[in-house]
Amino acid sequence: MEKAVCNHGFFMMAPNVWDPKSKSLTRPLTLSNSSSVSVTISHPRTLSFLVIQVHGINNVSRVDEELILQQVGRMLRISAEDDRDVTEFQQLHEDAKKYGFGRIFRSPFLFEDMVKSILLSNITWERTLGMASSLCILQSKLADGTVSSQTNKKRKRVVKARKETSGNFPSAKEIASLDKELINEHCKLGYRANWIVKLAKMVESGKLNLEEMESRDMKAEEVSEKLKKLKGFGPFLTATVLMCIGYYHLVPSDTETLRLFREVHVNVECSKETLETAAQSFYDRFSPFQSLAYWFDLIQNYETKLGKLSELNQLDYKSVSGCSHMKQLKAD
Repeated sequence: MEKAVCNHGFFMMAPNVWDPKSKSLTRPLTLSNSSSVSVTISHPRTLSFLVIQVHGINNVSRVDEELILQQVGRMLRISAEDDRDVTEFQQLHEDAKKYGFGRIFRSPFLFEDMVKSILLSNITWERTLGMASSLCILQSKLADGTVSSQTNKKRKRVVKARKETSGNFPSAKEIASLDKELINEHCKLGYRANWIVKLAKMVESGKLNLEEMESRDMKAEEVSEKLKKLKGFGPFLTATVLMCIGYYHLVPSDTETLRLFREVHVNVECSKETLETAAQSFYDRFSPFQSLAYWFDLIQNYETKLGKLSELNQLDYKSVSGCSHMKQLKAD
């Protein structure tokens, strides 16, 4: 399980909490009434199946049980389609097969993946971690009514004095109910707040159907075109979200890609101007799994320097500059 979780910076971002000792993942998941429940996912060595522990609820309804399983399945890419992709990729990439690599960790819902991808835009990894944490704290305030779209100045002063607790990652509905100014007051996202609010409103209005984008009924090229029309979604964000969905044909190139090529693939000539084309060409031999092959190289590079990502202490995450796309070559 740790190889399916600890392979992308998303696992370090709130509200995910990875325990290196127990090799378990704890985070809130969404129930049928839109409330959240804390869940711990583990895979004991003595068992051939995952153990999902639900905290704070004695009896989980059949509907909520199914929702929890769906969200866990999405995060860990547990499906026949994902199994097929892993098998086909590992047939092309012997080293990935030996390492057991092929499932890139993602969020319970695509909206969270998209927002977290936006948080990677032109910023340090430490700031990205902080912004994700702030959004989860804001969600807890939205859930208990401390903050709403109608929050006034007097109430905001009360919020500042309130002990801050982390909640779930905010949903499209919650973000769409807010304006960028309120989000920035609590989370300091800068221009990203505008992108996120616009995205949430498109999802809530039905102009952007995320379920349709994930269904695989839509071709990768069609999904790509929809993404490119969104505010802020240039090549990097588009490729990152496509990878989250399960389309692996585009390499999400940024300065980390350039660093990787200069350190590992030294024989490949590339610059900031030619990187996207060079990276795509280099990994084309693994088509249609170019981004998986790239990500394998990236993870191997990080773990060579830092040790296993699954064994890092949470306090050390902010210093792991390599686990995210810290700086894009240019703003999307």
